[in-house]
Amino acid sequence: MKRNRIAVLLAAAIAAFSLAGCGNTQAPATAGETAQGSENAPDAGQEKEEDAGAAAESAQTVDKITWYLSEPSFTVNVEKWGKDRMTAEIQEKFGIEIEFVTAADDSGTQLSAYISADDIPDVITTNGIWDSSYTNLIRQMAEADMLYSYNELLETYLTEEEQANFRKDIVNWYALNDGKTYGYPSCAYSSEDVEEGQGYLPNRCIVVRADMLEQLGNPSMESPKDFLDACERAVNEIGTYEGMDIIGIQLNENGNEAYGIVSGYFAVPWETEDGQVYNTWLAGTNKETYEFLNEAYRRGLILDANYTDTRDGVKEKVAAGRVFALIAAPQDYAESMRTLLDTDENAYYVPVVLRNSNGDDPTLSDLSGWGYQQTIISKDCNAVDKVIKFISWLCSDEGAIQMKMGWEGETFEYQEDGLMAWTDAFKEEMESNPNAQKELGINSIPLFVNPAAHDKLVAAEDLSTWEGRRSYLTSDKALKEGMEKYSYQPMQSIADPNDPNLTKVREENTKLNSYMTIAEAELLTAKTPEAFEEKYAEIQQTLPTVCDLDLITSYSNDNLQRAKKQLGVDFFFPPYKNK
Repeated sequence: MKRNRIAVLLAAAIAAFSLAGCGNTQAPATAGETAQGSENAPDAGQEKEEDAGAAAESAQTVDKITWYLSEPSFTVNVEKWGKDRMTAEIQEKFGIEIEFVTAADDSGTQLSAYISADDIPDVITTNGIWDSSYTNLIRQMAEADMLYSYNELLETYLTEEEQANFRKDIVNWYALNDGKTYGYPSCAYSSEDVEEGQGYLPNRCIVVRADMLEQLGNPSMESPKDFLDACERAVNEIGTYEGMDIIGIQLNENGNEAYGIVSGYFAVPWETEDGQVYNTWLAGTNKETYEFLNEAYRRGLILDANYTDTRDGVKEKVAAGRVFALIAAPQDYAESMRTLLDTDENAYYVPVVLRNSNGDDPTLSDLSGWGYQQTIISKDCNAVDKVIKFISWLCSDEGAIQMKMGWEGETFEYQEDGLMAWTDAFKEEMESNPNAQKELGINSIPLFVNPAAHDKLVAAEDLSTWEGRRSYLTSDKALKEGMEKYSYQPMQSIADPNDPNLTKVREENTKLNSYMTIAEAELLTAKTPEAFEEKYAEIQQTLPTVCDLDLITSYSNDNLQRAKKQLGVDFFFPPYKNK
């Protein structure tokens, strides 16, 4: 690695991480091909099949790999490589010993330090395409010839069967402007892994306390009015739980994501009917969503405190059993739900379907879709042939099954329907030893698993045991059961980092956000329907005057159309896409 390239990348890294996150955007490479002929680059003519002697010699050699995880919230569960059975077998199978290094925080400074020291880790896992700062850095590292492309590695080192573990549409989506893909995502799935026209489980889902709903006589909650009425009845008729007042509707911390979640249930269009970006405020398509949230506030179902709640504060309320309806990503509160269930075996949550006043089907964004984290491979990696085979194995059915369930006949077995379930012996072991899975290394490396393809291979938890019932009732499968029919891969956009309007757009967005932060809060907490109508009309009239809305819309539309072109689609919004 040349020092001048390192200096350029360090400056780029510092600049990138000084910016705020920019949502679901991908910043592709600009002009410039990844240089060929590097001393570390794989030889395109290299033979994929080695002779038996060479293979045996390779198997006896163990290469140490440093794998850097840039986000402390997304890590692996490996205390010491080779200590558990899973990592010991991986080392023997692939000839690699991995040292996982997790960042102390999410600032990106540690990665910048690696670049500055000219000591890039062999493998790096960062945020996905939704984090433009990391995606820009990956683009810049690729242009500086610091990374291998997956295209080269798959073609050079993998058989056709091994290459198939990497979904083609995912590889194509992550491709940069040079046509090559440098980062492959975790938790991504292909359209071939799900039912046509659907996605995987939704990321965010409305859930309610099943026991309280039953106390109320299981009323319908499908219409806006029915939903709010049921929440109000829970507050007034049930009143308290373990001596504490029931909260009708609990939102995420600071009330975050409430509009986005409800707008998905209300099927607010993601684009115009001719596939263009538009402003939902000026079009009025977001009004019913805000009316719903404001009425919930005026009825006392959403408390003032919810708009200042911390994440820990929300967790405490869920764990204490105070929350009737939770509008959030329920997996974020699974641990609190388990705490509650441990004190009351009937206190669990179930999903409900909420529709707009027209009765339209919800259009929810799915849990993974285009992926969560992305992994890049440095050209400083001297065992790249072993690393790409290991990653391919993690993406495969074989690797995913072993990582998730362990070993057939020992920890799991196949049932008559072909699904996998824990063996009776291992269930007994897990009952007596809560760390049984961890000690074997099961689920220790959750990188690259394809949930849509592989979760369907696992049988439901054994509900005859308390641990099985507890695990199932707080799982995504239970909390979002039946909601996959309303879940779709989300709309995407690709930002051009060299767009001449980028700086101006950021300035205009700052103006827009400054106004909307206050205006939206006033709208959500309007004291009367009349005050709501007045504030909504004021926002519609004021928006075009506080910023250059046309410039923002034009820029966003360019990004949207760029993503559609790369994916080969005309629409993202399901009702328009399926016409």
